[in-house]
Amino acid sequence: MLHKVVMSAGAMTFAMHWLTLWATAEVLGYRIRHSRLFAALILAGFIDAVVILSLHFGYLPVYAAVPIAILSILPTVRVSFGPLPLAKFAIVSGHVLGISVLAFGGAQATAYLTGRQLIPTLIGLIGTVLATTEIGWGYVRRRFRDWLLYVPLRIRFGDIEFKVNALVDTGNKLKDPLTGSPVILLEYSAAAEFLPEEVRRAFMAFDAGDLGLISQLLADSPWFSRFRVIPFVSIGEEKGLLPGFRADEILFSDGARNFSSKNVVIGIHVNKLSKEGAFEALVHPNVLSEVS
Repeated sequence: MLHKVVMSAGAMTFAMHWLTLWATAEVLGYRIRHSRLFAALILAGFIDAVVILSLHFGYLPVYAAVPIAILSILPTVRVSFGPLPLAKFAIVSGHVLGISVLAFGGAQATAYLTGRQLIPTLIGLIGTVLATTEIGWGYVRRRFRDWLLYVPLRIRFGDIEFKVNALVDTGNKLKDPLTGSPVILLEYSAAAEFLPEEVRRAFMAFDAGDLGLISQLLADSPWFSRFRVIPFVSIGEEKGLLPGFRADEILFSDGARNFSSKNVVIGIHVNKLSKEGAFEALVHPNVLSEVS
């Protein structure tokens, strides 16, 4: 009997630990090496086995099981995610705990309804984690993006300065191949009225594929030294080139503080970046990390 209890509990806890660690990594955008995850699961399983056996033989009071289970998250997070700054460690641990509580609740509800059968309970556990990650945390992340990742952005080219709404895009990996500067994608329509005539004509020439005309148009312009050609790869288009211009400065605010960076290239994109018109630019995440 004890053997069956331990086996069933072990299967449940193994599945829950694996799913919660995986879900946390997915939600926060971390990558976990398989070797680290496996080591963390072994550690978590060992801790769970000790707790279960201690409860069964009366060495551990029932009221102490929950605090121990919560504290056991800390070493598993350390092993699976590696060394993290204290603040990030706290965030990751909080996510693991939150998803674990919801997963345990879903598993318990399923067990109650199915007479504590192992397979349906496991399905309930998995379903709860997946639903929590996709629906619950997906909503939170969207709201987080709406609240915190939209920034008003001011772009300065010499005496020209204008403001656009921007979205911090963690998927934006574009960099200037010459200097390694991060690239901010900007809709052409949002910048066109502020750009000199020769720059607008050069952009149209680039879009038409007439690179020779660009040199003629910008030859006597101070914008010639700003001009960049940025290679990119995107879904639906294997690879391409994007025209860009080095900015003198970009300025933005997080609501409490103002920041600026002079190490940025503005890539001009011909199409709309937001169908709803919520933003006109995509900010490279390195722009924020370099000034924070």
